[in-house]
Amino acid sequence: MHIIIWSFPLLFILHDFEEIIFIKYWIQKNENYLQAILPSRFIPVINHMKKISTAAFAFGVAEEYILILIICIISFLTNWYYLWLGCFIAFVLHMIVHIFQALFIKRYIPSLATSLICTPISIAILVNIWNQFIFSRIIFYSILSCIIMIGNLVFIHWLMGKLEDKFS
Repeated sequence: MHIIIWSFPLLFILHDFEEIIFIKYWIQKNENYLQAILPSRFIPVINHMKKISTAAFAFGVAEEYILILIICIISFLTNWYYLWLGCFIAFVLHMIVHIFQALFIKRYIPSLATSLICTPISIAILVNIWNQFIFSRIIFYSILSCIIMIGNLVFIHWLMGKLEDKFS
């Protein structure tokens, strides 16, 4: 486990580099298409993403990366892996969501390539360590981690918007 826990920050940063590099250009190129095919409730999300610079997006990714590193360090030092496992499962679910997003809109999205690469690797990691943990605790920490991840995503997108407003 001491080695496996460090796969998380590596897979995360590989995945998020693709998003950082391509998201701004992709949103600009696909804005009209997205507005035409998505329900109107998603228009505010598109408008939010349009105004976020690459630097602000990278800031948000850095915040998430620091949290992942903190979780990995705590897991490494304490030999307590449930929070790490829950967060790792939330990350895998996040990548699976990206795959379904691409299928839904019938186009490449920034994060699809690395989701297709990192998801099988991540599932293989989970399969290899699954029997070392109590199932009910895996479920609890996975749900807790998903809630924390969603809350943190809302927070960092709010913060990215504030940064853009301040520096524009």
